Amino acid sequence: MTKLALMSDLHIDSNQFTDFEIQTLLDILESENIDWLHIAGDTANHFYETGLPFYDKIGEKLTLTYNLGNHDMLDLSEEVIDHLDFKTYQLGELTLLAFHGWYDYSFYPDKSERENSLFKETFWFDRRLKRPLNDKDLTQVICQRLERELSRLSGPIVVAMHFVPHHHFTLTHPKFQPFNAFLGSQRFHEIFYRYGVTDVVFGHAHRSYGTKIIDQIAYHSRPLGYIREWDLTINFVNQNPEYNPTGTWNLSKRYHAVKNLDAYRRYKTQHLATEFRNALTILDTYPSAK
Repeated sequence: MTKLALMSDLHIDSNQFTDFEIQTLLDILESENIDWLHIAGDTANHFYETGLPFYDKIGEKLTLTYNLGNHDMLDLSEEVIDHLDFKTYQLGELTLLAFHGWYDYSFYPDKSERENSLFKETFWFDRRLKRPLNDKDLTQVICQRLERELSRLSGPIVVAMHFVPHHHFTLTHPKFQPFNAFLGSQRFHEIFYRYGVTDVVFGHAHRSYGTKIIDQIAYHSRPLGYIREWDLTINFVNQNPEYNPTGTWNLSKRYHAVKNLDAYRRYKTQHLATEFRNALTILDTYPSAK
């Protein structure tokens, strides 16, 4: 039996991972008897400089696979992005299909395609990427390839992707709803349902939903996200309101108010393992009967 863990959105550069964070993650994986770790995108902003050395270090201890998120694509050519896309792995009876995904603005129909595109070029990280097609056409090409890949597979299928595959997981606060345009596409769910996918692990939106069953598909969303979003940071500020005299719920302001405090650093050291454990989706895979 292989024990598979999946996680996403580690952002090891923004979160300033050191040897301590890496060793804590490895210790958690060992304590959970994980044989195989798959990371579903957004490991770092610089793939060659930061992401690959991290993968190599983790890969010394267990099998490590990954797909890209939008942040991972920053320094990469489209040829490399395509080469790393749509990988299949056989884990006994189970097939893991890993692909990047993308978005087509369909999660925010309140704006026209042109309006969403202009908004992206003003505010969104992906304005720094040079993809070969517009977002709608790129998603169409990805969906066509996804159908081809799934049509060749049989047995239990677990999909790992970065982007959001169902509108249930979009942002609900009115301030943030315009960013739903860049989260993913409902078309992914429709394809998964048509081909009998059993499980889907994704991230990108930095909101943990745990496991949610939709149309017999188990969706797993436990992105680690930025340190300002971590439970341990939120809990520390809540437990020590003297560090938040204005009572703000702005996560950046809350984090910057405590990040250099010795008390916060000790608290982070004590609770980091739990933060990492809560960001894992763990699946048992069984040997094939053949």
